[in-house]
Amino acid sequence: MPKRPGVIRSSTYILPNLLTAFNLICGIIAILLVLENFAAKNTVQPQEYIISAWLLLAAMIFDFLDGKVARWTNTVSDFGMKVDSFTDFVSFGIAPVLLAYAALLQSLPVVLQILPCFFFLTAGAWRLARFNCETSNQAPANFFNGLPIPAASALISTIILISGGPQHVVPAFLGQSLNSLPPVTAGTLVAFVMSALAVLMVSHVPFPAFKRVNRRNLILLAGVAIFLYVLSLLLPWGNIFFLIMLLYIFIGLFQYFSNRVLKMHEQRRTQRV
Repeated sequence: MPKRPGVIRSSTYILPNLLTAFNLICGIIAILLVLENFAAKNTVQPQEYIISAWLLLAAMIFDFLDGKVARWTNTVSDFGMKVDSFTDFVSFGIAPVLLAYAALLQSLPVVLQILPCFFFLTAGAWRLARFNCETSNQAPANFFNGLPIPAASALISTIILISGGPQHVVPAFLGQSLNSLPPVTAGTLVAFVMSALAVLMVSHVPFPAFKRVNRRNLILLAGVAIFLYVLSLLLPWGNIFFLIMLLYIFIGLFQYFSNRVLKMHEQRRTQRV
């Protein structure tokens, strides 16, 4: 007996929601691992923090896939978008803040521990709310308006990975790893990075969204995959993801400032004419 169209339609709705559920599961497990080890008052960064960081990177991949699958199966809905936003706030807001607080901010004064966490969470909530308003009022663009919160969370997670021990030490050309710096210096650096990420999330700097699938993007993706494979022979994967997230942020900033410079140059040129 052939399947009814309604049954097929329901099954396609399950796919993106299932990926969103995997995203949430990764975030919740990461939170539980951080809380368990923080309550134990471990003085050294335990392996569970590294596992939590990898879980948050896995959550980012699930978040990327659920949007893709929803668009491919034409099952985008307001309900799915709102569930995705709540999930993102848990996995990319609360989880990375707890991870950074427990792993790297403990050496700082209490005020400097709380402020970057507050900035990051507030900016993340603002960013998700603005994204929902923008996507409900217009067609999906190929750029995000401000740094997406999964990318901000991924940078924090990769910082945890490159500071997790000797096997994660950053090569000399990337500078020292955080575990080779004094705790106060490392904590101050992470607090600054979290605050900067908060500013980028609420900014109007456009960052690539990679929503359109075309021949050019597929060729670029194949080239990136080959490059990552070669790079994996030289560096640990934690370092590679760290470089990817830095490159993503720098690309967005470079495009933004270069466009502003070009616009200023064009305005001056028209004024002279």
